[in-house]
Amino acid sequence: MLIEDPERRQQLAAFLRARRTAIDPSAAGFPATGRRRTAGLRREEVAVLAEISTTLYTWLEQARPIPVSAAALTRVAAALACTDEETQLVLTLLSGRGPASPEHDGSAGVPEGLLRLVAQHDPAPAWMVGPRWEGFGQNESAKLVFGDWTRLDVADRGILSLMFTDPFMRTLFRDWHEQARLLLAEFRLSTALHSGDPALSTMVNRLTEASPEFRQWWQQYPAQTRGEAAITLDHPGLGTLVFQHVPVRTQHGPNIRVSFLIPADGPTSDKLRSTGVRSRFGPGALTGE
Repeated sequence: MLIEDPERRQQLAAFLRARRTAIDPSAAGFPATGRRRTAGLRREEVAVLAEISTTLYTWLEQARPIPVSAAALTRVAAALACTDEETQLVLTLLSGRGPASPEHDGSAGVPEGLLRLVAQHDPAPAWMVGPRWEGFGQNESAKLVFGDWTRLDVADRGILSLMFTDPFMRTLFRDWHEQARLLLAEFRLSTALHSGDPALSTMVNRLTEASPEFRQWWQQYPAQTRGEAAITLDHPGLGTLVFQHVPVRTQHGPNIRVSFLIPADGPTSDKLRSTGVRSRFGPGALTGE
């Protein structure tokens, strides 16, 4: 199969280089001593492990328009000790087909039933995002805990942008570095086919300039699905909140994602029922009124 899209070839090439240089040669069965000019495995060593020619692997890393089979790329992924999610990313870049689709822009036509579902999850937070993870649906509890995203400019409303550029998020998440890296890894996996999207490219460029952590981790090409995960927040008004994050893919389109936070203990449930904390982005909060 030939990867005709040059941007997908560049993504695949960068991913392979990042994984190859991160592998300990001794862990792959090669001597770590000797004259190694760069970290990780040599290209010919990956080719040996993947049972392909060194020329083929070299051309893959050079993003050349050459045919390659899914079986060969699966062996390359195994040679590079890729996870199931990372292997999925590699095959998605090869085939041009994956879980994400560019059809829904997240700005209109959201099913009313989904909006009601998110709203009725109160008094626990719930929200929806679009293909670029722009937040376009929150219930009142999500506004209470995270802030009212709809009061922000559209360019600043993305979940990823908020996580990496908003100082409040760094203090809100007790394990911000772990949660931010996991969020970026899932974003990378879900947007693998959107590299040609101008809005997505603009967002990635903005985050690369604005956040040293984003810049470093994005270049490492993480790809991972978080699934259900524990989240601990240190809210300035509500105190410690402990949740189980439950992401849901809807039948209304693969680009509409719904996230529910389930209180993990009694104190968290009790605090969410309190009414003494207003949204961080309440009326006048952004204008200074």
